[in-house]
Amino acid sequence: MIQDSRKLIRINTDYLLAEERTIDFDIYTKAPNSPKPILLVAANSIIADIKEVLARKNYGPLFINQESAKKFENFMEDSLNSIIRNATIPLEQKSSVVHACAKNIIRDVFDDPRSGKNIARAKTITGNIIDLTLENTQSILHLLRLGSHNYYTFSHCVNVAVFAIGLWLRIRKNDHTELNDFALGCILHDVGKSQIMDNILQKPGKLDHDEFEVIKKHPGQGHRLMANHASEITLDVIMHHHEKINGTGYPDGLTGNQISDNAKIATIADVYDALTTNRPYAGARQPLSALTLMKKEMVGHFEQKRFEEFILFLGGRPA
Repeated sequence: MIQDSRKLIRINTDYLLAEERTIDFDIYTKAPNSPKPILLVAANSIIADIKEVLARKNYGPLFINQESAKKFENFMEDSLNSIIRNATIPLEQKSSVVHACAKNIIRDVFDDPRSGKNIARAKTITGNIIDLTLENTQSILHLLRLGSHNYYTFSHCVNVAVFAIGLWLRIRKNDHTELNDFALGCILHDVGKSQIMDNILQKPGKLDHDEFEVIKKHPGQGHRLMANHASEITLDVIMHHHEKINGTGYPDGLTGNQISDNAKIATIADVYDALTTNRPYAGARQPLSALTLMKKEMVGHFEQKRFEEFILFLGGRPA
């Protein structure tokens, strides 16, 4: 069966076939020296048969229909628990599928932030990230390598969650009682931006006063969107990730100990990831340059002890 190549999305399913399940989408490939995709595995095939086909290694790139993209994403999400638990799947590949699912979920949350189903998916994926991290802390490095060097809201949210989970585990160590709620707040920290026009979010130059005032509303907007779906710990991170120790942050101008440890950690992760990715108005900084700027030009923004721990975390120093 020949398929229009313009309607196909390239995928990698080698490490997604961990469960004994049946797929509900077609998988295509390309014959050697031919640009035309052909059907490799039809929907309703069982995993064991697919593994046998893929084991032959006589196929090219793998594709699915654009119309099957959501089915494929659902398949990946439904497979996550078994993938994370499967000792035969390399950590790098586990990290890859977790990161891909996380970006898809955050995209859907931003598209429909009032959907209880999407919020439930966000809670599940943060749990998956934590499980993967607790299984092997090296997964943090793999997850961060998968983040885009360009600033995309969805990737940024995932990156901030990963950075913040790593720092939280370093500081809080064996106290994991708040971790899931904290991580959910980090991955949803910018959900309020779903209510802001793209012409402001993606403006290539510096924001003017009025535009920045609009941006400053996003913590409160995020809090309102999530108020019926999240815990106080999660809502605190969403509301206060732009507060500064010296009181010059927003939306509440909190100072020092008025800011929770969770919000302090999220703030450091948020600023660092923003500085080290290409944004519409500024190029990405190298890690050392970003940390130097945070230390010298953002005095009073972060709690010194937390910032020092973040530097040690990035350097791989044991806690």
